[in-house]
Amino acid sequence: MDAFTHYTRTLEAIVGILNNGFAWVPNRRNLMSELVPGQDFSTREPQEFGMISFTDWSPPAPPRHREAFGDFGIVVSREWARARKQTRGFDPENVQEELRAQRVIYVEEGPVLDALRWIYTTAHDHLSTEGLDNEFARLAATSPVMNKAMAAIEGEALWSSLLTLYEYLAVGENAYQSEWRIVQPLPFFGYARSTREIVAAVSPAKDWGKVTGIRTLLPPDEAVIGFVCPRREESALREALPPQYSARPIVLI
Repeated sequence: MDAFTHYTRTLEAIVGILNNGFAWVPNRRNLMSELVPGQDFSTREPQEFGMISFTDWSPPAPPRHREAFGDFGIVVSREWARARKQTRGFDPENVQEELRAQRVIYVEEGPVLDALRWIYTTAHDHLSTEGLDNEFARLAATSPVMNKAMAAIEGEALWSSLLTLYEYLAVGENAYQSEWRIVQPLPFFGYARSTREIVAAVSPAKDWGKVTGIRTLLPPDEAVIGFVCPRREESALREALPPQYSARPIVLI
């Protein structure tokens, strides 16, 4: 299939995505301390506001990938994933269409990391520190150090652009994942501590999540083109699928 697949561990998660949408989940990239040595980002990383991850491995993905993420997969069309999409519930004039899947850039020790380290360190050293006189202020979600939108407002265009780049970086040891990401465009701060809690909060969506789509991204029916599941679960998945997906192909493991 010319498509992207999102893997998860349970049949219930597949049905939840079909009914409620993909949940935005914070993704620590564990690279900022390498890019800006001497600064502590262990509590929070910049732009840790949520994303949805897919792989472009033709389903089924290799065992190593499925061991990390699960044996159940929902396959979406590359065309939908790569297309510009709006966050639901906002006036089109007020929201930039930027919900597009972007290929992840894997970074490992070597000249590329050395060059990025120099660029990030230089930009960080030139950030205005006014009002950031303690660790709490520096790591706050509204700090220009942590939030590209606030950096842009403060006139820190270079750092803002570098934080956009950072959203799509990953450590080289994860290159086997062949990952693509759709990144949350709005700086939502209220994520729960665990993925399980995040998913529970949007199944179904509550409060503002129903109106704005801040907490989920629901693909249209036609964007879902297939599924992946263990052979022993095929009948159960067929029974659980909403009717509009009953004829979609299932890749068995």
